[in-house]
Amino acid sequence: MLENLYLFNLWAFVIGAIVFWLSEYFFQYRKNTDSKKLRWGENFSMTFVNTVIIRFLFFVTPISAALYAQNNSIWIFHFLWFNEIVAGIIMFLLLDMIIFLEHILFHKIPFLWKFHSIHHSDLDMDFTTALRFHFWESIFSSITKIFFIIIFGPPVWSVVAFEVVLNVSAMWNHSNINLPKKIDSVVSKLIVTPKFHEVHHSQNLGESLSNYWFFLSIWDHFYKTYLPHQRKIHKLGMKNQTKRYNLKKLLLLRTDK
Repeated sequence: MLENLYLFNLWAFVIGAIVFWLSEYFFQYRKNTDSKKLRWGENFSMTFVNTVIIRFLFFVTPISAALYAQNNSIWIFHFLWFNEIVAGIIMFLLLDMIIFLEHILFHKIPFLWKFHSIHHSDLDMDFTTALRFHFWESIFSSITKIFFIIIFGPPVWSVVAFEVVLNVSAMWNHSNINLPKKIDSVVSKLIVTPKFHEVHHSQNLGESLSNYWFFLSIWDHFYKTYLPHQRKIHKLGMKNQTKRYNLKKLLLLRTDK
């Protein structure tokens, strides 16, 4: 069963990547300022390293933790006799909020920013930027999710749904797609859009410390971290960044910021 769940998650990722790649080709928003070939090589390599480390060396994943919790019915949702649908929805929303808050910590705490800055060091922004995370940040995020999954013991389907939505929505809102302004205005009231999240990748610090989230835009509104987004950001990347970092520097955290 576990392998089937992993396979489902993988296929959702592959299909999403193909859809966003084609969408960027036909509805491009920004012109590339850096080599797409080199950027894509770095970004896909980063996600490959993350997958190998977390799946085959770290062993425990959020999905496997959910299966363990389900097979050992001793956690909060089981104690309180929650309906499965209600428990699943609560867990999905809880995970979405928790990872949102974790994201803010990665910006506010200098030690954590060292890892998260790798994600922000992309001078362009497209669906592959969603793959650009240092493996230590991915491990930390997995541990955070596993901790709360074990405590609450949610239905497995809610964790699988969250993992799929998180991966696909991250590719969507990092994508280089020109969504019409009227559509963006409506959709972004609930779901984060590419233009909504683009603000977060600005080199301007006042802009980058806003519009944090990947999926539900309600968290940025609720925690007052939302900044109006109906405009094009001039420069993407880290503050004052002018050069691209190669894969070796990214993995060894050898960046200027």
